[in-house]
Amino acid sequence: MSAVPEHPQINDRIYNFCVRAFGTTKKLLKLNIKLHQEVEAENDTVQHGDIFLFNHFARFETFIPQCLIHDACGAYCRSVASAEFFEGDERFSQFLYSIGVVPNNMPNLFPFLAREILHDRKLVVFPEGGMVKDKRVVDHKGQYSVFSRSANERRKHHRGPAVIALALDAFKTALLHDYSIGKYTRIERWAEQLEFDDVEHLMRRAVKPTVIVPSHITFYPIRVSDNILHQAAKLFNRNIDKRFTEELIIEGNLLFKDTDMDIRFSRPIVAGNYWRWWEKRLLPNVVHGFESLDQLFRLKPDTSNWGGRIHTFGMRAKSNKVRDDYMRSMYEAVTVNLSHIASLLLMKLFEQGLTRIECARLHKMLYLSIKRLQQTEHHLHRSLRNPDEYGAIINKGSTRLDQFLKTARNLELIHVEDGQYVLDKKLIEDFEIDEIRTENLINVYANEVKPLARITRITERAMKDADKLTAVAIAEHRFDDQILSYRWDWNLYQRERYQDINSQQTQTADANSFFLKSNRKSAPAVLLIHGFLSTPAEMKSLGERLHAAGCHAIGIRLKGHGTSPWDLRARNWHDWVDSVARGYDIAKAFSQSVHIVGFSTGGLLALYHAATHPQVKIKTVTSVNAPIHFKNKNMVFVPLMHHANKLVSWVNSEGLVPFTPNKPENPQVNYQHIPLRALYQLQRFIDHIRKDALTINANVLIYQGDRDPVVDPDSLETLDKLIVAEHKSVFILDSDIHGVIYRNIDGVQEKICASIVEPV
Repeated sequence: MSAVPEHPQINDRIYNFCVRAFGTTKKLLKLNIKLHQEVEAENDTVQHGDIFLFNHFARFETFIPQCLIHDACGAYCRSVASAEFFEGDERFSQFLYSIGVVPNNMPNLFPFLAREILHDRKLVVFPEGGMVKDKRVVDHKGQYSVFSRSANERRKHHRGPAVIALALDAFKTALLHDYSIGKYTRIERWAEQLEFDDVEHLMRRAVKPTVIVPSHITFYPIRVSDNILHQAAKLFNRNIDKRFTEELIIEGNLLFKDTDMDIRFSRPIVAGNYWRWWEKRLLPNVVHGFESLDQLFRLKPDTSNWGGRIHTFGMRAKSNKVRDDYMRSMYEAVTVNLSHIASLLLMKLFEQGLTRIECARLHKMLYLSIKRLQQTEHHLHRSLRNPDEYGAIINKGSTRLDQFLKTARNLELIHVEDGQYVLDKKLIEDFEIDEIRTENLINVYANEVKPLARITRITERAMKDADKLTAVAIAEHRFDDQILSYRWDWNLYQRERYQDINSQQTQTADANSFFLKSNRKSAPAVLLIHGFLSTPAEMKSLGERLHAAGCHAIGIRLKGHGTSPWDLRARNWHDWVDSVARGYDIAKAFSQSVHIVGFSTGGLLALYHAATHPQVKIKTVTSVNAPIHFKNKNMVFVPLMHHANKLVSWVNSEGLVPFTPNKPENPQVNYQHIPLRALYQLQRFIDHIRKDALTINANVLIYQGDRDPVVDPDSLETLDKLIVAEHKSVFILDSDIHGVIYRNIDGVQEKICASIVEPV
């Protein structure tokens, strides 16, 4: 190994090039990096942090924090790497020095890093040392430790960052004391020794608290299937060792197979808070006994130096405390995902001696765990905040769950038999550190959240309570999902690129779903479906009338509505059908008698749902001003414009004419712009409905305004011919507007209410 430079310098040009290269590479790789940081008032975590600590699960992650910190605040970072990386190739070791990396065996490493922090550098440290592949950091006593490959045993984590932070804080305390009593000569000596241009700069750094920021990197999902990196390596070397094989498989998949990398900062730890008031009084006298930072960090002072002895004793005790606190904080910052919860459940079930469990029962446990975690846990992966991602678990699985279960089956940890999950003994087998990630991924996931006692408690309670979960309780959770879904969709479409259209919208009414519950035990449930471009607010007054008459009234939001025209542009008619199905599943849990009322496009959706879900609970289906034919003859050109937009999207992702202006009758509940693609989806839905007769096993009531300016009244005749029902009634409304329910034209609300409260 070549000689280590006494003061290796960061090369700004090379460092900045690497940051830019990382930004480009990030776009090419399927690695979705999301940085979470706590911002309180003006206290920005990245800006004010000095020492950033990260867990260690993959080798490529070691330069990512530096790039993100530079992007966030422009600061350069120092980091520490194993000395083995500096051996051999001189050019590579010089490259590492140029981007701020120094070897862990560098002479006087701690005082060098402390000096760098004083000069506005950040320090990035991976205190676990080697990679913690199994993510097992808590022993059976609940103590934190890490596996040492060199010692082949578990040990306490290194306390280097704690020593640096505490010593720095002691040094700053002494500087501030000297300044307060006018000992400027001593400060000038330190400024010269530490190569500051002036005393003022040094004192500005002395005033700033020394801040440690514990952080956690969470990858999701983790995959164990073979990949191109491993295959290529085998072509050149068929005798790849177990360790390298495992790393190529796991880390190659993290890079190339659409992985989320969540970096979450915990609450900062201020080193100065660990000194008692009387210790702070003594610190200046202690520091004055040292002539350099090297002596301050040596922790083995001359025995004649009483201050040094106190310093050594205090630093060791306090650094252990700081180390334990920041490691606990680091591990508790994990971003919890579905695989974590599912793994915890499976391990707990196996520990209880249960080796078989009905699939539906496990799904219910998982769903209940998620809903309860949403109420208390802030560090959830975004897929557990988005009902579109997790909501289907309760009845038919989800993509995220399917991916997890497929991996578990491929690893022969579980298999499915007769509608049950069968748990294999391999779940609790011991594996070497270089096998665990490719042999028992469930254990890896479970270990990662084991330090989070609150997660374990909530999951265990959900296991016990899932069997007692009634259909009504599930329905209430699913309605909560509708509320969350609206918030998720709304936030998603508040980005800058959508603001031009968003700023022109005039909606003021609450666009979220609503549920007005009745106190009557035998109350009928009414599902209310709004129209195209509108929101549940369009049906709210009818819902209130029905509720006053003793009904449960549920107004469901169709996906894409009430958020942004861009949201609606991204949807298709199947999304609207699914919205109605979710609403019906909620309604049917509250009553043996369900009625569906839909306005305009909602009317077609009501009829379609009743025809495709012939259930005895559906008593009446009411359709008002449902569109089959339109007054605007330009609708025939919608398919043409849609396909023109698709062609142009090769050059311009927004298409030729993405939106057309709209002048709604009720601007407080309707979009001011119509996505051409959404019109095309509406036309496709109408075409689909017209293919076959709609056979409905319920009373059908069809209302149509005689002078509707939007829907051609001839739609009534076409619908009448399409619908096959034992009891079917047709009503003509005296109206020259389309939105008859919102304005209660011709007493339509009273008529609908009468048909439900007093069925025809």
